[in-house]
Amino acid sequence: MMRWLCLLLSVAVFTLGLSLLKPSALAVEEVQRVILINVEGLNYEGYVSTPMHNLRQIAAEGLMDEKCLAVRTDSSEAALASLLTGALPADHGYYNSKSKIEVESLLALLKKRGQTFQVIDGSGGKLQVFNYGEDKYISLPAPSKDQEAFSQLIKNIPDKMPFLSFLYLNDSMEGLLSLDDDLYYDALMSFDSRLGQLMGELKNHNMYQDSLIIITSARSTSPSDLVPMIIHGAGCRSGIRTSSSTVLDTAATICKFIGINAPASSLGIPIYDAIPVREEDKNYTYVKWTGELKKERISQLTRYFDIQDDLYRTIHQMTAIKEERQNISEFSGEKEKIINSLESRINWQRVLGIGIFFLMVAGYLLEYRWLKKKFTLFQ
Repeated sequence: MMRWLCLLLSVAVFTLGLSLLKPSALAVEEVQRVILINVEGLNYEGYVSTPMHNLRQIAAEGLMDEKCLAVRTDSSEAALASLLTGALPADHGYYNSKSKIEVESLLALLKKRGQTFQVIDGSGGKLQVFNYGEDKYISLPAPSKDQEAFSQLIKNIPDKMPFLSFLYLNDSMEGLLSLDDDLYYDALMSFDSRLGQLMGELKNHNMYQDSLIIITSARSTSPSDLVPMIIHGAGCRSGIRTSSSTVLDTAATICKFIGINAPASSLGIPIYDAIPVREEDKNYTYVKWTGELKKERISQLTRYFDIQDDLYRTIHQMTAIKEERQNISEFSGEKEKIINSLESRINWQRVLGIGIFFLMVAGYLLEYRWLKKKFTLFQ
């Protein structure tokens, strides 16, 4: 009997050990590298109108938001800075290549942590502000094709692959600016083909599943201001469709996946729909998310109050200018009245002077005649 008890106890301990060693159903691969691709010119309308099979496959295997809100700005530099900082252009201050970025970026955070990254800039230097050294920034000539940018990224596989690769592609925007629909859709299809090559290279070197891939466009090129947002890979849930995300959430989401705090000035929040959460951690996640939303609400309210203060100051200045103009107008009216009065007085004085002159002349004539007559009588 004792032997059976010992045997049963051994089996129970062995089974418990196996259960502890077995990974959780929610266990996910740790992020080994991040690939962030910005497709300039890719908007919601272009995405739904083009059969980009590789991009749709990645979206189906990961998280997809077809109507992610992009940054509304006149320059791609400002939008890209918002993508990497989570801040609005008014906060980061980077509007063109001559500007300086005034807030912390995702790349600056990685540099502080000693993690490797590389920016492959297919714009011809618009991202020069993120040049942290020759090995961290590659500027391609402005007329270069997306193929060259992808080639720069693929040649790093597998040995030279940095922890984060940021790829800026410009062919779709060139096609859009040509006002030729065929060129635009051809550029999107060409991008999709190059994306398929990248996926194939990652799979061949067993680097696909532990890579976090994010594809979007920082700026929309349509009146809707909407762009697709696709997240796939290590740590990301699969088969998820979400909504109400923004491009500003990109930096915060990457930081959440790799376990660091988002840039200090970031207004974005992590896209929690992409992140697996265990049942016992859901309450903590909801509390943290609520806290971040409250913090965001305070930030937005503070910004709203600042805007209101600026508005009131502007109204006050406009009122003061209006009053000053009114005073100037009134002064001009009074001046005209004074001038007219003076002219009238001068005219009357002239008439009076002329009248007095003629009276004097008449008096002299009368006196002359009277004296002449008098002297004639005495002769």
